[in-house]
Amino acid sequence: MEKDQKYMKLALSQAEKGRYQTWKNPMVGAVIVKDNQVLATGYHHRYGQIHAERDAISKLTPEQLFNSTLYVTLEPCNHYGKQPPCSDLIIKNKIKRVVIGQIDPHKLVTGKGVAKLKAHGIEVVTRVLEKDCQALNKFYSYFYQNEKPWITVKQATSLDYRVNATPNTRTAITNHAVYDL
Repeated sequence: MEKDQKYMKLALSQAEKGRYQTWKNPMVGAVIVKDNQVLATGYHHRYGQIHAERDAISKLTPEQLFNSTLYVTLEPCNHYGKQPPCSDLIIKNKIKRVVIGQIDPHKLVTGKGVAKLKAHGIEVVTRVLEKDCQALNKFYSYFYQNEKPWITVKQATSLDYRVNATPNTRTAITNHAVYDL
């Protein structure tokens, strides 16, 4: 399990490379390992472009992929969207083992990628560094788990936490004064 965590940390660092580029897709990282050697890494670069698994797999030959292990921060998709299913690509390339950080909370995916991989005889390990993987995409996960967006409100208040002096009146709380510090 310690080895799985080591490679999942590398996948997490790969996923970070997609920050601010993948919205409204999640950030995802992938690492392919064989005989304790990292053969390829990948990540989801931009919204609508190839997924992390496809990015990593595209860098290797079928011989290199045969009996390898894929580490991925989010469950591989099993549906057609802007990209074809990653689960089909994994099966086609005879990857032996898939280690997943987080099960995808999106209803189109949840558990279906894992089920398809297992149905094709691929060993699947889930929830490796799950909290770290969830933290990576907290807004994405929140949206699909709660069926509403994550909203941040910025509000000016006085020192006593009021937004106005008396009901139904406008009160200036901030001003344009310039301070020399």
